[in-house]
Amino acid sequence: MFAELFVFCSSRCDFQYAPGHQPVRFFRFGNNKYVFLVVGTYLLCMLKFAEKIGEGNFRECFAIEGEPDLCIKRLKPGLGFRQKLQVTFLRRRMNQEELKTYRNLPVELKEYFNPIIDASQDYLVTGRPMDFDGTYSRPVCAYGKVSNEIFWKEVEQVVFLLDKHKIWFFDTFQIGTNILVQRLSETEWKPVIIDYKHLGWRAFPMQLNLLLNSEKRRKFYRCYRRFEKKFRG
Repeated sequence: MFAELFVFCSSRCDFQYAPGHQPVRFFRFGNNKYVFLVVGTYLLCMLKFAEKIGEGNFRECFAIEGEPDLCIKRLKPGLGFRQKLQVTFLRRRMNQEELKTYRNLPVELKEYFNPIIDASQDYLVTGRPMDFDGTYSRPVCAYGKVSNEIFWKEVEQVVFLLDKHKIWFFDTFQIGTNILVQRLSETEWKPVIIDYKHLGWRAFPMQLNLLLNSEKRRKFYRCYRRFEKKFRG
């Protein structure tokens, strides 16, 4: 049946086929252990979930078998009542919105953000950064305190550019889980932002003051200062 409906492009996902030009669909199979990535009538690849590598309030993240530089995020099963309300009424297109945010980032900011390959309502396929020695980059919180000055100069540049372009993320600078420390060498470290979906009032619907740009900016800087105080060595 699949042979009649789809064309297998390769054993590896050929994401260059038509990114953003045709709707991407993800089909679950085998108790959510497999996901078929489909663009138009072409089956680009089958993604097989490997070990879980992280989770947040709404989503969990898995490695992909045979794809060491990619990972996949999906909505967590068993969300709480308030989380379900947010996902149902305010954040229904959470993954697609994050993809749109990434694609619309200014060029000067994009290098600091983990690339998103594609997304659907249920899944998001993204990169998995590695360090110079071949190990996976770890989040800031895994270091406790980060003492690398190059890293913090880059973080300050990110903050400046986000403010310059009025992109006031609320989840970037929180508990140190959404920024990876990518070690490009022993001395050169770089921040890589891996989660950036909390933007604007819908992220905190009870805080009506966030309808105002001045309040969004104030909250953005409060989050950053707490982050810096906790993790800057």
